Amino acid sequence: MLPPWMPHVVCSLEASCRQPFDVRGLLEFFAVRALPGVEVVDVERLLYCRTIDLARMSPGAAEGSPGLGVLRVEFGGSRLSAEIHGAASGRLESHLEEDVERRLRRLFDVDANPGVIRSGLRRASELASGRESPAGVRIPGAWCRFETAVRAVLGQQISVAGARTLAGRLVAAAGRELPAGLREPGLERTFPGPGKVASLDLRTIGLPGSRARALGDLASEVAAGALRLDADPHEVRRRLLDIKGIGPWTVEYIAMRALGDRDAFPASDLGLRKAIDREQPPGAAELEAMAEAWRPMRAYAAILLWRRAGGG
Repeated sequence: MLPPWMPHVVCSLEASCRQPFDVRGLLEFFAVRALPGVEVVDVERLLYCRTIDLARMSPGAAEGSPGLGVLRVEFGGSRLSAEIHGAASGRLESHLEEDVERRLRRLFDVDANPGVIRSGLRRASELASGRESPAGVRIPGAWCRFETAVRAVLGQQISVAGARTLAGRLVAAAGRELPAGLREPGLERTFPGPGKVASLDLRTIGLPGSRARALGDLASEVAAGALRLDADPHEVRRRLLDIKGIGPWTVEYIAMRALGDRDAFPASDLGLRKAIDREQPPGAAELEAMAEAWRPMRAYAAILLWRRAGGG
């Protein structure tokens, strides 16, 4: 039986992207980390899709209220075109459309200035040519800051593939299922909100006890409003470090991707260190000292080093 409604476009917008813009490199980063059931990335078609919960974008909306949708973003020339397909009647309210645009600009680092990035990395002779050139590099951002923070905690001390597997289990256990008319292969559930994550026994998805407690504490603080990931970045960093089990690597990764800190730099990351010297990687302190020359654009240097290392 067909559903009583058919999905339709509830929001559409376009945004210009300053050139050069390495959209392929950006999408390759997302593709390696694409979350099963939530994200689909087609690098060849320059297409990014994900499920979203529109209700959680509205202040005061209950986590279980309706408003699920699918976001589709296509890149062409110097612009991106985005559509949200949903079941709600009519278009999104203007304040929600504005929020969608802000999230898109953060997700794809649309407002970055390539000239400023090149200038900031002018002393980075290690990143001067080929695919490691600063030309067009962007920071892969976050549609949902909480989701990115959760995935950072899941990724502590394990591979990108391992973190992706754990995140997929979390979505399967606690994500909301899309209505039949919206579902398609790879896009079946939304990422769970902080209340859901806080109430889940996270050991059931394969987390060791210490990491399960850290993730549970993070979700509880966000759910209670004690930790706001859109607050002053210095305060967010401090609150994150106060959570037992969350260390400097995780905080810097969250600062880079969720907070938009263009000078964030997780110096202890093994992928970054191996990108400098695979046989004899520098220590975290040595890499931190080396990265002083890349301020205030160290996050862009990190993206380029991860690319050199094969994806981070």
